[in-house]
Amino acid sequence: MRRGVMLLFLPLLLSFGLFPQTSEAANWEKERMYFIMVDRFENGKTSNDIDVNKDDPKAYHGGDLAGVTKRLDYIKDEGFTSIWLTPVFKNRPNGYHGYWTEDYYEIDPHFGTKEEFKTLVDEAHERDIKVVLDLVVNHLGPNHPLVEKKPDWFHEEQPIMNWNNQVEVENNWLFDLPDFNTENPEVVDYLVDVANYWVDETGIDGYRLDTVRHVPPAFWKKFIPAVKEKHPDLFLLGEVFDGDPRKIATYSELGFDSVTNFPFYYGIKDQFARKNGSAEELDSVYNRDITFNPKAMSLATFIDNHDLKRFITEAKIGGTSDEERQLRLALFALYAAPGMPVVYQGTEVAMPGGEDPGNRMMMEFDKNEKMQEYVKTLNQMRQDYPAFATGKQRLLGKTDHMAVYARESKNQTAIYAINLGEKKTTMRIKASEIGDDQRLRGLLFSDLVRQDGDAYEITLDGSSANGYILEDSQVNWWSLVAIGSIAPILALILLLVHRRRVNRSNEKQ
Repeated sequence: MRRGVMLLFLPLLLSFGLFPQTSEAANWEKERMYFIMVDRFENGKTSNDIDVNKDDPKAYHGGDLAGVTKRLDYIKDEGFTSIWLTPVFKNRPNGYHGYWTEDYYEIDPHFGTKEEFKTLVDEAHERDIKVVLDLVVNHLGPNHPLVEKKPDWFHEEQPIMNWNNQVEVENNWLFDLPDFNTENPEVVDYLVDVANYWVDETGIDGYRLDTVRHVPPAFWKKFIPAVKEKHPDLFLLGEVFDGDPRKIATYSELGFDSVTNFPFYYGIKDQFARKNGSAEELDSVYNRDITFNPKAMSLATFIDNHDLKRFITEAKIGGTSDEERQLRLALFALYAAPGMPVVYQGTEVAMPGGEDPGNRMMMEFDKNEKMQEYVKTLNQMRQDYPAFATGKQRLLGKTDHMAVYARESKNQTAIYAINLGEKKTTMRIKASEIGDDQRLRGLLFSDLVRQDGDAYEITLDGSSANGYILEDSQVNWWSLVAIGSIAPILALILLLVHRRRVNRSNEKQ
């Protein structure tokens, strides 16, 4: 009987879309990335706790590859589809952060072993999580012996004095770290070999390339094609620490799959980490990206990272009345706007933190379940409604503090509204901007907006936001028929169950 009932229900369930549908592999703009500082994430294996001192913010704290593997289910449950790991190569003394490379071909013993790294990648892939590894090609760790062994591999030792002089930025030593002479073909070959080696050894899915603007563009024009020739699907994310969208655009042209969107970060921080942010300025943030960068959709967006004060701290400095509410608002903007959202560990529990190393404290997993649930909801929104990932953005209207946007893809239109002000605000969006006989179904909280005359009215409380899906407001007769058919089927099942019980009762008598 059970099998027969399921066969009766099968067409109905399919009509409602309750069964998961097979989808093509996501492009990287569809990814939702979680950024992990390995030493400060999770201590999964105490036997490699070398020189650990949790009282010293610049010492090792015990996080390792085993710890990341242990937390993969957590990352998956939060809704992330990829992880970016800080460098795990063997580092010079005190290189807890991973950016002071000593040996590119060995895993730092503080973090584990090569086999544990392979296990991490395999376990991540089993959960459909991609792995991106940080790689530094600009410099080695301090006092590296290779400088004396191969002096022609490095630029002359001199600090960056004028940060507006691009020659100094690219060729001088960043924070006294030995700067690779990437004009030397041997250096190029060496770094290309390093990149290919770890893909071949572990099957990682990409690299986040550190300090890209400190390396001459001529190197990237050689490095990127050389790596892509062997691994054409490898994802390359370039870190360009600059707030000028025009400069970001010049690096996008070099062949990176994505570049870090620092202009977006600064724009979001300036408007969301304070009271009554400006909708005009928020719109300018989006417009600058689109105006200067043809690849704006592919940029990696973020509101927190390991080189900046945490957003929750910026919001406190900015004098907001509720820092966590502003963090939620900024996170919503991150997920609703174009670009690939990147969330730094701890943001999902509203961890505070000032300048480095204050922004690199050990992850606190059990700190804030409500925030974790909110980030999970945003990840789900981005997954369920692809227009938020791939749709073109269009401004529908704005006031001083509130803006409404459409994200339009071929098969779907999503709309999102953000109120940066402290007061409840209502905006009327002309029907000509959306279409007649439509309705907007709220995603974060229950809100159904129907056409009112020649417009749609969207109302938001102060410091709040919501996403909407545009739907046909006409009655779906097929759905009504399907729903109506449930009643007789259920009645039949109940009748059969009742008869069976009566028969059993009679047999016992």
